[in-house]
Amino acid sequence: MKVARSVRPGATTGRNGISGLKEVRASDQVPAGADIVLHLLALPQIRAGTGVGRLFEFVGEGIAALSIDERSTLTNMAAELGGFTGIVAPDSETVRIMNERRGETFVIEDWMRSDEGATYAVEIRVDVATLSPMLARPRGPGIGLALPALTEPVDVHIAYGGSCTAGKRDDFDCYHEVLSWAAQRGLRVAEGVQLFLQFGTIDVRRYCEEKGYLEAFTAVGAELLQPACGACANCGLGSSETADQVVISAINRNFPGRSGPGQVWLASPYTVAASAIAARITGFDDLKCNA
Repeated sequence: MKVARSVRPGATTGRNGISGLKEVRASDQVPAGADIVLHLLALPQIRAGTGVGRLFEFVGEGIAALSIDERSTLTNMAAELGGFTGIVAPDSETVRIMNERRGETFVIEDWMRSDEGATYAVEIRVDVATLSPMLARPRGPGIGLALPALTEPVDVHIAYGGSCTAGKRDDFDCYHEVLSWAAQRGLRVAEGVQLFLQFGTIDVRRYCEEKGYLEAFTAVGAELLQPACGACANCGLGSSETADQVVISAINRNFPGRSGPGQVWLASPYTVAASAIAARITGFDDLKCNA
């Protein structure tokens, strides 16, 4: 990948005067956008401030394999990386989504991508094929670790999926994949755990209704919330109320007090939903193995 630098006029970069961060490795199993960002946040150079004030560009076969929703998670969380913003060059998937969701005929033009041979401040290469589900420990999104590296059991009281980062169509596809699997086996949200799923927009709720997702959500005991920033801004259900509560959340940041006084762990939608069923932080694969 490549982390952008400030660019002087006339520098060899894209015509829009920016360079960025490149994801250059393809994968048959592309991880969630949140897992990619949490991995980057745990890297020493990012923790040292390499990304501060930069513009991040995500490109390559691995990124091309991501849906538009997952790409938006990457660009959304460029702020957590310290950047001003994040971009992904448009492609055929962008054209399809613009037509499907907005009814617009979108034409890709040369200026919409960085120039061949553009220079970057730093290049960070990530083999997404080797990435496992990621977590961020309480007190900051940069305190990351791979889920398999979590050796101690962590019980959870609240699981939250929603906000701009995790309330999109693809996110609800993930929640449904886990929770429908659980419902088919008679499993429910664990006793003593609350699971809140908050739609990012009315369109996302309508999408879930049309796909028949709501039945599985209610069958396992998830509480569905109308669109809002919600627990990400400590506004309503999904936030902790006491310092001893543990929250597993798919929001984009977990600084102290951000989502209540409790201990907030960050994870992907898959991990949030699986943890709600297991009553402890766990991945979907582990949940299936241990059910």
